[in-house]
Amino acid sequence: MRAAYRGTMQLVATGCAVVSKLPGAPPRWRSATDRLGRLDAEAQAMAASAPALWVHAASVGELVAVRPLVAELRERLPGRVVVVSTLTRSGLALAREMPEAHLALLFPLDAPGPVRALVGRFRLEAFLFTETEVWPVWLEQLRAANVPAIMVSGRVSARSASRARWLRPLYRQALTDVTCCMQTAEDAERIIRLGADPRRVQVAGSLKFEAGTDAPTRDVQRFAAAVGAPGQPLIVAGSTHDGEESVVLDVYRQLALPHRDVTLLLAPRHLERLDAVEAEIRAHDLPMVRFSALVEDGARAPAKRPLVVLLDRMGVLAQCYRVASVAFVGGSLVPIGGHNVVEPAQAGIPVLVGPHTQNAPDVVDRLVAAGGAVRVTSRDTLALALDHLLGEPAAAAAMGQRARATAQSGQGTLEKHLKIITARLSTARFARDGLLA
Repeated sequence: MRAAYRGTMQLVATGCAVVSKLPGAPPRWRSATDRLGRLDAEAQAMAASAPALWVHAASVGELVAVRPLVAELRERLPGRVVVVSTLTRSGLALAREMPEAHLALLFPLDAPGPVRALVGRFRLEAFLFTETEVWPVWLEQLRAANVPAIMVSGRVSARSASRARWLRPLYRQALTDVTCCMQTAEDAERIIRLGADPRRVQVAGSLKFEAGTDAPTRDVQRFAAAVGAPGQPLIVAGSTHDGEESVVLDVYRQLALPHRDVTLLLAPRHLERLDAVEAEIRAHDLPMVRFSALVEDGARAPAKRPLVVLLDRMGVLAQCYRVASVAFVGGSLVPIGGHNVVEPAQAGIPVLVGPHTQNAPDVVDRLVAAGGAVRVTSRDTLALALDHLLGEPAAAAAMGQRARATAQSGQGTLEKHLKIITARLSTARFARDGLLA
């Protein structure tokens, strides 16, 4: 069974293309052979230079959420090499831009050869991984090397728990020594049912409440000035998927008649879909400009509306929410599970989501119950909600204030995580020094 599972993991994992943050780092994907636990000479030298803290996040959303934790760990534990890994091209691009990381890389194939090769290069003090990125071979190797493994902002949906039942023996072995910082009590119960040691499971909340607080960058400020925000209304449709852009564009065409000064910022979840989304915008016969073109020196947005701005940059969506009037968060009108609703809530704007929010049901439920978010189920209900919020700015402002208050009530999770992590590291250090029986 384990051999079959490892074979499956080799097919679905994206490999280990290592990218050094040092000068001369390669700008593109490395070859397949570099996804097997190999490091270039500069990365090898850095790996051998000091103890390492390794932080793994599946993709952009999880990476953004974990950044405050990485920054605090780097400040509180100086003299370590900070390694950040991810599973996607967009995640790797963001990791390479993170000042908190010394090395950015793709996670290795979860197979013995690549895992042993890569783990052996580092003097790992700890491995931190977000949500439910459970890799049995990797965790088994860390346990053999006495490296503490800590799940942060852990989440296990009911659907994931049900699907993982047939792999429970593997999960139990993989999670034996893992310290689990879970988002909710329900997540804690599910990870225990999957095999985690109850003594190592604690509820620490979601790190997404601690992220997305930076002021708008110069480019975002230029974008806002170009479209007249926040003085003129701006709708941000964030992290959208195939099947959602068409709905949003239909609604925007409808709203542009009674609300003649409103702009739409459309932000696809995956940048590799930009050309397809641009074609969809043109098929709706709507004027369009890309974000990157709009923020160039001397660039100006067309004076007339409607206007769709296509976000073609990573890492700025949270800041764009801060100059918006209202947000629709994608992955929720189609059965993806929804994306980060905390970022627009922190920005103090009304949040609209579809019916599919199983990725963070508790957070969405809290926002809806507090009156900071509204669920929509179709094109018509999305149009009605947006029409109301654009037409009643006082009501929209009050809704945004409730959203911000709800987001602020979830803060404090960073310190909870740090206490658990430092305690785990102290215990591991005492064990290595022979001070524990």
